[in-house]
Amino acid sequence: MKPILSRILPGCLAAALLCAGLTGVAQAQQTAQPQAASGQTPPTEAEMAQMRRDVATAAAYPLPRDFLPRMTAALGELRQAGLQPPTGRNLSLEQTIQAVSSVPGVEPVLRKHGFTPRDFVIGLTGFGITHAVLSDPQAQASGQAPRLNQENVALLQNNQQQVTELLAEMGATPPQKMQQIQP
Repeated sequence: MKPILSRILPGCLAAALLCAGLTGVAQAQQTAQPQAASGQTPPTEAEMAQMRRDVATAAAYPLPRDFLPRMTAALGELRQAGLQPPTGRNLSLEQTIQAVSSVPGVEPVLRKHGFTPRDFVIGLTGFGITHAVLSDPQAQASGQAPRLNQENVALLQNNQQQVTELLAEMGATPPQKMQQIQP
């Protein structure tokens, strides 16, 4: 079974990071899923504009203080139940939310952990963007990284063990150490 992040947010997060200027992260994700091999075409200008709006929305989305353990538990339960949202590339946040909502059995699991499909997708995307920026000094220095919710930055920086646990549940390899950024 594929890691949950690559199934839930395959195009949204990778393309969002690309259009936000986080080229190191986006290039790594593109290398993992080459467009030529997938038969996918690059996003249009309209799709890129939507992705930029989605990045801004997700990066600013306020994560609850208990987000990390709740999301880790929700992803674990989804994985255990074999519930996987459909895949796709270049999906907007709204399309991704609809895709997650369309999978039978997903909503009760999310509800059990205090998430709606919207909270789940935007929260996970916001977490991913925040983590990517914190993990990439080059992105931080570029001036092109999205404006992050500073409470989310503090949440991730102050709970690195929970971040590592969530990344492990998502099937990602955590970096050595997240960088400290100043507001």
